[in-house]
Amino acid sequence: MRDYRAKVNGRVYSASVEEKASNHFRVELDGQVFEIELVGKNEVLDWSVRSGERAVRAQTRALQNDIVETWLAGVPFATAVQAVGLANYPVQTDRTVERRYGGEIRALMPGRVTSILVKETDYVEVGSPLLILEAMKMQNEISSPIVGRVKSIGIREGETVKKDALLMEIG
Repeated sequence: MRDYRAKVNGRVYSASVEEKASNHFRVELDGQVFEIELVGKNEVLDWSVRSGERAVRAQTRALQNDIVETWLAGVPFATAVQAVGLANYPVQTDRTVERRYGGEIRALMPGRVTSILVKETDYVEVGSPLLILEAMKMQNEISSPIVGRVKSIGIREGETVKKDALLMEIG
């Protein structure tokens, strides 16, 4: 079992990771247990994350040093990860990575926009619901990874979007 510290949005989490089988892991994150399976390896790693009966999709991509670009249920954020015991310095995030989304909200997978929950000029906080994207027969709530005003909305309700399509800009 390996122990890690992860910093997300200014909060530090403790994690213990145990490999149960090839591509299958048991992760304890601040006391909560998750069963995680690596389901796809490309430039971006695809994961199935299960806690009890609930499962969500996650994706990760290593950026630089200890910074990992992460999407959990379609919500993007930067994560700083450090193995405990390898060094005695605090986990830090690169502020340019935290802002790297540049205010653009993009589709992480193809799907159909079923509902837009904001309008242009609305003020949003981190975690504010922006829209509902139906993908693989699941309704995914896409939330804001940044604080700001909705500058533009590049999609309409009912529209089908491709992966990486620009959904909206927040500034």
